[in-house]
Amino acid sequence: MSTKTHISIIDDDDQFRAALTSLMQAMGFTIEAFASAVDFLASPKVRHTSCLITDVQMPRMTGTELHNRLVGSGYDVPTILITAYPDDSARAWALGRGVGYLTKPIDEEALLGCVESALRRAKSDEDPP
Repeated sequence: MSTKTHISIIDDDDQFRAALTSLMQAMGFTIEAFASAVDFLASPKVRHTSCLITDVQMPRMTGTELHNRLVGSGYDVPTILITAYPDDSARAWALGRGVGYLTKPIDEEALLGCVESALRRAKSDEDPP
C-alpha cells in the first residue's frame, strides 16, 4: 500500500484500538489512532485521512455524529463504522450512505474488503471523468 494512504482509527477502547492499529499496519497501511472523535477533529490528520475507521458508541461524540460532522463540513472521507452493539437501523443508515458497517469482533477479511472498497470509492471520486 502507498504511504500516502492514511487510515485514521478512532476507538475509545485502548486494547481494541491498539489491536486494530497493529492489524492495519501489518496490512501495509499508514495508521493514525485516536481515543476519541474530539481528539481526531483536533488533529491535523483530518484532511490527510484516506479512510476513517471509527467505533459507533463513544463518549462525547459517536462515530455516526463524527461522520455527519465531517460530511457537513464538506469532507466526505470514506468511513467504516464498527460496533459491538449491532443495530439493524444503524446498519441500514450506514449502508444507505455508502458507509461500511462491521461488528466486533472484526473479521479481518471483511475489514480489508471494506477498506479496499472505501479507498476505491475515494479514488474514483478524485479521478476526473
